[in-house]
Amino acid sequence: MEPVIARACSGLLSVGAVSSQRLKAGSRSAVYRVALADGRRVIVKVFSDTASRNAISEGRVIEAAAGIVPVPAVLGCGLVPGHPATALVTADLGDLTLDGAIKAGRITRRQALEHLGILLARFHQIPGRRAGLPVRPFAEHVAWLTRRCSREVMGRLEPALDAMADPCAEQDRMVLGHGDLHGDNIVIPEHGPDAGLLHVIDFAQTTLCVPEFDVAQTLTVTSAVEPEERQYVTAAYGRSLDEALVEASVAFHTVRCWTHAVESGDEPSRARWAAQLHRAAERTPHLFRTPAPMDERSRR
Repeated sequence: MEPVIARACSGLLSVGAVSSQRLKAGSRSAVYRVALADGRRVIVKVFSDTASRNAISEGRVIEAAAGIVPVPAVLGCGLVPGHPATALVTADLGDLTLDGAIKAGRITRRQALEHLGILLARFHQIPGRRAGLPVRPFAEHVAWLTRRCSREVMGRLEPALDAMADPCAEQDRMVLGHGDLHGDNIVIPEHGPDAGLLHVIDFAQTTLCVPEFDVAQTLTVTSAVEPEERQYVTAAYGRSLDEALVEASVAFHTVRCWTHAVESGDEPSRARWAAQLHRAAERTPHLFRTPAPMDERSRR
């Protein structure tokens, strides 16, 4: 067991950790399932001191969401004693995710997409100020992409960026967007009083944004971009959306996901997103200067 996990549990919960299992690791955070000395199992998310977000900011989002969207209970949150990292300790809801429920045949893809639409609508009801997060200007999203992509790629995407620039800056339409809502970020407890209730997790990308930007992110990462499946999500969302802005945002998120895949070096993922990008350019040619597939040769 890593020392930071033991320190987080003893310092934030006043309970010793018996064992830990790493579930997920990124460049600046990692998630562990931990067995405690008192018999409980908890989830510990550790953030490095260089992370732009930390346990405190993510814990604040969970507390803001409580009572509006089902979320895991926060058991402890703060600086890890004797360590520069911060840690967020939440209740362990189990292993079953919405995607896992689809694979197990417990739910259809259509039902899952409808659940995503409903959860997006509920998440967007959370008072943004309660979460204490600043608005991330659309220009910052574009700058992130510009640092990683060639002029050719950004030039191809320019029509979509132009269509998004003004609408994405409308402060009076801002909602608290989850930023990464998909089937693996929804956990379904199988036991206890919350059994069967869909819980939202992972708030690392949560920010204030226009609703279309967040809805489009979910449509993109779930590959629900064709009219029929897109309708499952947006109908369940139940609120008026600027469809042109949704389409432009899907184009943007598709390029962003493709960029992530190229940087990761994961060839199957790169091929998947290159194909999805090609389909996006065919489906909405007005949003791409050159409706052609992009691959790593288009990058610097």
